[in-house]
Order: sequence, then C-alpha cells, then structure tokens
Amino acid sequence: MHDQQKQLKEHYYAVGALKKGTSGDMDYEEDLLSFLGVESVGEVTFFSRLKIRGVIIHSRSYNRVPRRNNHTVLYQEGNSTFYGQTEVFFVAKDVPRMCSGAVVSSHVYEKHDFFGSTVTHIVCLHKPNRIRFTIVPLENIIDVCIYMKFSDCDFGYAALFANHI
Repeated sequence: MHDQQKQLKEHYYAVGALKKGTSGDMDYEEDLLSFLGVESVGEVTFFSRLKIRGVIIHSRSYNRVPRRNNHTVLYQEGNSTFYGQTEVFFVAKDVPRMCSGAVVSSHVYEKHDFFGSTVTHIVCLHKPNRIRFTIVPLENIIDVCIYMKFSDCDFGYAALFANHI
C-alpha cells in the first residue's frame, strides 16, 4: 500500500494524512500562530512527513519510526545555517507570511575537533536552555541529517549524508 502524497510546490510533497487544526503536542502553538498571523490552529493543516526530491523527512510527530531519528535537519535562515529537529510540517492557506513550512526546535552547534582536526560534516549539538521553535519555509530545509546521541554525554552529533542512496 502506497502512502498518499500531495504536491505542495515543485519537488515538495506532503506524505500521508493531512490533519486540519491539530498536530498532537502543541508546545509551539503560540510561536506558530504568532508567525502566521492567524487566530487559531483550526486554520492550519498539519502533516508528519515531507518528501523533497525523493528524500523523506519525518517529523517528531510521526511515531512509526521509533528506532532511528529521521527528523534532524540542516536549514537556512538568512545567510546562516542551523540544525534542529522538525516537530511537525504545516500548510496554511490565505496567510500573509507563508503557506507551507516546518516547526523546528533549534539546537546550538559548535565546531568540534575530532582526532586533532576540524571535521566539517559532523557537528556537536547542544540543546538550548529554553526550547526555541523556529518556523522554517520548506525551501529553506537543506537536508536531513544523521543524529547520534550517546547515553554518557549531554550532547549529540549531527552528520550530513554522503549520499542518499
């Protein structure tokens, strides 16, 4: 059985069910409503998986993949890039700022020396003191990352895929 896909724009597809007005855990509701300039989540449709150029990105709201993290992404904001975890994807029609995007909980990253040299494709991620949600347009999502967390440390690592094959 194939999941339904709805094209949002060129190369961007919502995968699976679209749910109007609810996305489960809504810690980010105030941030999203403020950003979109709407009164209630009833005006927003949520979905949990996004397909970009053949690559599926899950959000944390998709709970059928418990053993791996496929929701850590690299995204662009202005001239800078950031790492975060996608909480949920959304579509909102007739809003002033954006019609589709992702709610991302941002992480603080820093360059880290591995084996005495700086590695550019692996970064060390720290959770910020306060969870900060960023609303990211779909086209600003650069790539999905591999996220690695070890039980004996307070931080994790994100690595870019060499390829998606």
